[in-house]
Amino acid sequence: MAGRPGARLKIGVFGIEFGKQPLHLKADPERRQAPMRWFEDFKEDMAAVFVEAAEAIARFPAPLDRRGLAYINGFNPLVEGSAKNYICYLLPFWLDDAAPITTAQRRALSLANVFVMLHFFVQDDVMDTAPEDWKEQLALGSLLQQEFQDRYRALFPSDSVFWTCARTMLTDWAASVTAESANDPFLHDPLRIAKKAAPLHMASAGAMLLAGREEQLSLVSELVDHTLVTLQMADDWADWQDDLADGSYNCLLSMIRNELSIDRPPTAAEVKHALYTRDVLVRYAELALPHYDALLHSAVRIPYLLDFHQSLIGQLNHDSNGIAEQRRILAAGGLHYFLAKNAKN
Repeated sequence: MAGRPGARLKIGVFGIEFGKQPLHLKADPERRQAPMRWFEDFKEDMAAVFVEAAEAIARFPAPLDRRGLAYINGFNPLVEGSAKNYICYLLPFWLDDAAPITTAQRRALSLANVFVMLHFFVQDDVMDTAPEDWKEQLALGSLLQQEFQDRYRALFPSDSVFWTCARTMLTDWAASVTAESANDPFLHDPLRIAKKAAPLHMASAGAMLLAGREEQLSLVSELVDHTLVTLQMADDWADWQDDLADGSYNCLLSMIRNELSIDRPPTAAEVKHALYTRDVLVRYAELALPHYDALLHSAVRIPYLLDFHQSLIGQLNHDSNGIAEQRRILAAGGLHYFLAKNAKN
């Protein structure tokens, strides 16, 4: 998982197009929103959060101030062409029904989680790519860590259960990134896939605790994990060629390897054959449906998170149906395919 802006990122929605209407997906009858309301409704909040984050980074000593400002600019969702890691900073706002807290508290949690996101992406950069400037990277990561710790300390006293939760999250993250592919988690324990993003739960745990709903904290964390699994599935579909080239664990490649009954990574040709002749992406998308259903039928209602999850499955279904349509056109003959392709241009 590399976190450098413009690089391939392994946790989050990067290069995934939202807003497609899901196919074969049962919608929540009480929730019919326009596409991306889960982002559009909070643009003003995001502007305030990222301005405050940039102001804090600008106070870092040189040259880490300039490096940090360039880094955060690459993740600002309001900047065109930036990496969009929506769940990292929008989660406190998406929990408005489950955790009724003030806007100021939501912004404080979101700001803290911006620094969580940046810190762990720096960590991933160093672990995955061993950059030449690793000393500056680690120094920047330490300052970002201090920022999110200071902000959470301002919200939770030292004896708060929040800090026990945070310790568990960090332990889960460390265990996950050091043994990512062990026991093939996607096929045998899919929720373990979400542990690579465990630190972002600081925002959801914080919201639930500030709202006085500690008894629902575990359930909400599990629902977020279900979304993170589908999020990783969508990202792995987009990145399978890069992951195959560098040997990164990938949910789609894991599924194809299992279907082929091989004990090695599939070749690019085998992956393409599975995608374009054996409808593997259809079956792959179907594996995300139980994760969506967990939110849909949960006793705790989190409408924005449900909408976000629906957009992920919608994109997987859209892409799988697109592949099936291309194959149908090709089967009808070359001329038919030529006319259909040019009719869309």
